[in-house]
Amino acid sequence: MGETDRRTMVFSDQAFLFLYLPITLLLGSLLSRTRLFSPFIFLSSLIFFYWSSGVYVLLLLFSIVLNFAGAIAVGRWHHKIVVTAVVTLNVLVLCYFKYTAFLLGSVGFFGSESLQHFAQTIILPIGISFFTFQGISYVIDVWRGEVKAERNLVVFGAYKAFFPQLIAGPIVRYRDVEKDFHHPDLNADIFAAGAGRFMVGLCKKVLIADSVAGVADASFALAGAEQTFASAWLGAIAYAIQIYFDFSGYSDMAIGLAMMFGIRFKENFNHPYAASTITEFWRRWHMSLSGWFRDYLYIPLGGNRAGPVRTYANLMIVFLATGIWHGAAWTFVLWGAYHGIFLVAERLILAGRAFSSQVVRMIYFFPVVIFGWVLFRANDLSVFASHVRAMLLPLARGAFGLPGSMDLALSPQSKVAMLLACLLIVIQGQVSPLGVVVAGAAGSAARFARLVFVSVAAVICAIYIVPQAFSPFLYFRF
Repeated sequence: MGETDRRTMVFSDQAFLFLYLPITLLLGSLLSRTRLFSPFIFLSSLIFFYWSSGVYVLLLLFSIVLNFAGAIAVGRWHHKIVVTAVVTLNVLVLCYFKYTAFLLGSVGFFGSESLQHFAQTIILPIGISFFTFQGISYVIDVWRGEVKAERNLVVFGAYKAFFPQLIAGPIVRYRDVEKDFHHPDLNADIFAAGAGRFMVGLCKKVLIADSVAGVADASFALAGAEQTFASAWLGAIAYAIQIYFDFSGYSDMAIGLAMMFGIRFKENFNHPYAASTITEFWRRWHMSLSGWFRDYLYIPLGGNRAGPVRTYANLMIVFLATGIWHGAAWTFVLWGAYHGIFLVAERLILAGRAFSSQVVRMIYFFPVVIFGWVLFRANDLSVFASHVRAMLLPLARGAFGLPGSMDLALSPQSKVAMLLACLLIVIQGQVSPLGVVVAGAAGSAARFARLVFVSVAAVICAIYIVPQAFSPFLYFRF
């Protein structure tokens, strides 16, 4: 699949932090109580997307017009054929850009070089999986009568193109933010709380995720014979840390940015590594996506209402779709199937019960998640196989040694980041309630605490960001 030559504007990028964001926040605050708020949000978000994707801003505009007009048609005629047509068109556009290369590449594997060449010319637009699912949920919600079709194209465009959630979620449903886009709720305390939440996410991304990324990359780049038991496990754990702090950090930043404009997003993570089963993990991980599949695929398929066999089949369908949503590769398909199998197994064996013992949880849950992340991260199935083979051979010669590239990647900074991440994961249940109280508290003491935190975090992150190379968020590729 082709790659765009344009550089994505990420929330931890200097151009975003020191140019785009200050200007946008200033103008957004000045216009928040005027009729120009939605037009400004729409225009500034299109600029944000154009900066990253160039001409593909036209695809975003097409998606906006399609779902705006489609929802009005659905609301007017309320016919299943209309909603099916709009949803199908959304899916076809997504499939063309995201899956054509995969399908043609599979055909090309059997000898068609022309198809392989064509596949390489298809560029995956940034954020298409997110804004397509967002549009589908909106049209279906209108059909179900859960929200009225928006009649103002600019307001709808502002919602669909709103830059904090545009390219990596959360998948925001219109019914949850409709009021905010018409009447944003913004004051000094909300703005300050949003700034604090943004800085929490920035710290997760810059200080932890980016710091351990080199360890994961070095491990997964090793040839099969070079991989040892120690390097394989170290790389897998590093990637589990990286993807959680990278993606939850992005979600924190998106939620915080939205708050600074008077828009409230729902939470997208709830300490997933504190789960004791895979079932519970998916109630805590990327909640906007798992909720989307629950409401728009699992329940329409029948959910758990048609007996156990149908329930297990529905779960497998949903998680195969979840894997395919993440990417057009066999590793993602199998990753979805892997999680689906464990969800079915837990229903059969645990009957909905969770492990109460911390020891049992660590013995069962963490290895299952870690092996799943290896499948998710591996470039192909051969890399996955060699990595897992090394993870299962603690008695092999040199099992606890580290190749030279891993020694170089395992810098003092990455060691500190991994230890800090593990500490935060262990104590997150105790730290989170305090953070929520401080973030949402009013009064001079709370304002001062937030100001100190934001100022110190900003200085620390700036020290790391300025000399660093460009580092996009992991979920931009989906």
